Amino acid sequence: MLDLEATYRQLAAYYLEANRRGEQLREGHRDAAIRGPIAMLATSIPQSASLSVAVHVLHVLPSTADELAAQLIATIDDDAAAVLHVCHRALELDGQAHQYSAAEWIPAVYDTAAPLLQQARLRREPPSIVGSVQEAVRWLAGAIINLDQDAPDTAAAIADVLGHLLALRVFADAAGNRMHSLHDEPV
Repeated sequence: MLDLEATYRQLAAYYLEANRRGEQLREGHRDAAIRGPIAMLATSIPQSASLSVAVHVLHVLPSTADELAAQLIATIDDDAAAVLHVCHRALELDGQAHQYSAAEWIPAVYDTAAPLLQQARLRREPPSIVGSVQEAVRWLAGAIINLDQDAPDTAAAIADVLGHLLALRVFADAAGNRMHSLHDEPV
């Protein structure tokens, strides 16, 4: 039986850590000077593209390419955290303009991430994690359009992006831990 409360606590820990890590990774950017959520989301487009490429390449690598796989997993981890942080900041900025708090939308983020992780399968076309990155990029583009049109479902679109990014972050962590444990096993 699935313990939803424990699952949400774990997702909360991943989310907080990814947001903190993303903030650290973005310290060199001029995010603090950005006042609008559209501009904030736009700054995440290059890292979103890098994230997407890393996920796609990881899934076509031969199983013997351990060193490259480790680099791609690190890229997925870093880019997912950085983009998650930017999207969180955009949600905060939009919330300031529309009288809601980003914290109100965090349960929706977990509601998106939990089933993605629970239903993740490699032997699906496309593999689950590839589908998640494609959806994250699609929802990111949709969120930018929603912001531009001042659509009422903008916060939901950003929360969907965040949910997919959180799932990617958890995947990268699990994959990275698996790679480390394989290398630590005695031969």
